[in-house]
Amino acid sequence: MEKKDRQPYSASFFGRALTPCRNEAGISAVETGMTMLLFLIALFSVIEFGWFFLHQNTLTAAVRDGIRLGSIGSTMGDGGGGQLSREASIKQAIKNRADGIMDIDPSNIQIFPVKADFTDADDPAVNNAGGAGAFMRVRVLYDHSFFTSLIGGFFGSGTIQINSEGTFRNENFIL
Repeated sequence: MEKKDRQPYSASFFGRALTPCRNEAGISAVETGMTMLLFLIALFSVIEFGWFFLHQNTLTAAVRDGIRLGSIGSTMGDGGGGQLSREASIKQAIKNRADGIMDIDPSNIQIFPVKADFTDADDPAVNNAGGAGAFMRVRVLYDHSFFTSLIGGFFGSGTIQINSEGTFRNENFIL
């Protein structure tokens, strides 16, 4: 009987580890899994940021509509035949514009006069749309919640506050 020369165990182990795999059955599954993970991260990131920008642009447009209504001194009907105050009309115009996309809490809508140097008033919580020719500011705060913790996790609680504001001068209207 012939005796075969055997290599030491360590040489055969490293030799097998360094040679290409002969059975590649599981490699495509691993590659698909890694590629799918990167694809899903990119997909959800695009969706999350799209949702955020939709909220941001809707909020900006809603503030613009409220400012437009407030600057001309106009009011809206209350649905029962009466008229809303100018402040309530501005808030309602903002809510109407954002309806269907986001729910804005009326307590997060601030309407207040600005100082001569365009800085905020001492108490911006005062709801006062001002008189004819006054400079006013409308500020709306909205807490945007992310769908997944993928992007929301970067912001701690999964929410970020969006702020939209505009400063305008009331036209010379007669109340």
